[in-house]
Amino acid sequence: MRALGNRVLLVLAALGLAGCVSMDQDFRARLSELDKSADAQGDVEAEVLFGRKVAARLLGGYDGVSDQELQYYVNQVGAYLVQFAGRDEIDFHFLIIQSAEINAYALPGGYIFVTSAAVAAMRNEAELAGVLAHEIAHVREKHIVKALDIRGVSTGAALGQLTSGGNDAFRVALTQASQAALAILTDDGLQQEDEFDADELAFYILVQGGYDSQAYLNFLARIDQNQQLSTREVSRTHPDMSTRLSRLQGLREANGLDNLQYAVVEDRFLTFKR
Repeated sequence: MRALGNRVLLVLAALGLAGCVSMDQDFRARLSELDKSADAQGDVEAEVLFGRKVAARLLGGYDGVSDQELQYYVNQVGAYLVQFAGRDEIDFHFLIIQSAEINAYALPGGYIFVTSAAVAAMRNEAELAGVLAHEIAHVREKHIVKALDIRGVSTGAALGQLTSGGNDAFRVALTQASQAALAILTDDGLQQEDEFDADELAFYILVQGGYDSQAYLNFLARIDQNQQLSTREVSRTHPDMSTRLSRLQGLREANGLDNLQYAVVEDRFLTFKR
């Protein structure tokens, strides 16, 4: 059995990654330039409660991976990355779910699921961090929340009674909104620009965390090229992979990241993945 070791040491080891970051100042400032307008408390509560509802519906079709050490490890990597995302008002939760599809899901309120097939296809911690950073970015930018107008006020299509329980009509509306969110996650996908934005923001989160951004490109390219890997869901709900890779490579080159030696962290990843 693998020794989990001192949990504090794992966190400190992750924090040590940040010491190697010396990116261009304009690049470092990207997160601070993003819209950080404070949400009303009711909006945050609505997002979290709605995300919990969607998470319950999504998990109804999957089992969680029983390897608790691996689950804990993924949560630690995710928790480390979250500190660079600028959403301190919510608690993020990460879970590996059993699925033969290579995919990951970002739900409102910070609920992030990664499939067991996706983890199996990864080769190092930086690839894991890249996937988690992409999903964190979706939550950071509230893509599903904005698409479905989930707010804590009684205007427009918002679920205005979400924080107070609601009546039968509200519960029907909540169910319909949850179904719409699941359709976005598993069938329809978000707008292409939302996916591109999440890819770009994932880069900023990665480099601030001290991870090699090339690892994320390597993972995307490998699942695109290896015909033995199941990529149906990723292909259906994401933009064309060649376009994504081209844009990300351009971002690396434009910001001088292609010559930087950031962390990959293979040994620790393989220890927990086995």
